[in-house]
Amino acid sequence: MSGLELSLGEATLAGFLVALARTAGFVLVAPPFSTRAVPARIRAGFALALALPLSTFTVPVAPRLDSTSLLLAMTGQVVMGALLGFFVLVAMATIQAIGDIIDAVGGFQMAMGLDPLQLVQASVMGRLHQLTGTVLLFATGGHLVVLHGLAASVEAMPTPKLDMDQVARAVTTHVVNLFAGAVEVAAPILAVMLVADVALGLLTRAAPALNAFSLGFPLKILFTLLVAGLVVARLPDVVERVVTDATITNLELSGARGGG
Repeated sequence: MSGLELSLGEATLAGFLVALARTAGFVLVAPPFSTRAVPARIRAGFALALALPLSTFTVPVAPRLDSTSLLLAMTGQVVMGALLGFFVLVAMATIQAIGDIIDAVGGFQMAMGLDPLQLVQASVMGRLHQLTGTVLLFATGGHLVVLHGLAASVEAMPTPKLDMDQVARAVTTHVVNLFAGAVEVAAPILAVMLVADVALGLLTRAAPALNAFSLGFPLKILFTLLVAGLVVARLPDVVERVVTDATITNLELSGARGGG
């Protein structure tokens, strides 16, 4: 009986380590878990907590605890988890890209500051949209959709078997959608800034004595602040759409939605 109990214990531990490898790769990449706002101990504990229920799917396919195949299996799981987290990262980066576009055309580029969480230079509107997107992710239940996608991917594909052509197409599609979606949402401000530039150009031709360069910055900032509400009002729908698209892509790559 002791030998049987030991065997079951080793299989369970091996399955847990395989599941932990995937959740660790996911937590290291997917926002908001990957930000410096979340301490390393919290991220580690979160990865452990996610791996506990998911290990039920990996125990039957996990290699022996004393075999070298276990290390290879864990490496593949880390890559798979990081890939799933990458699509969530691209989805949330779309929200920040909207703010970055607004900064580029609205005159806020001069007010770049240090992001204390990422330790990089961040624009005002870009940082505001990033924080707003993170809040909306939890407020709308998007984080539950993301975690459900992770659990479904483990259930459908406990052992990673990725089609690199399909992965390349998915990555390309999501990166293109990132820029297209950001421009689409920021279109009202882009249109207003275009009208403002044309008006300033005509004003300069009519009154050359005016300094259009110094007059343009406060006008663009004023117009941006007046129209920014139109963009912010669309953010909940944008967050829901990009998170849903990222989750569907993860399910397709893992074969849970007809992707393989």
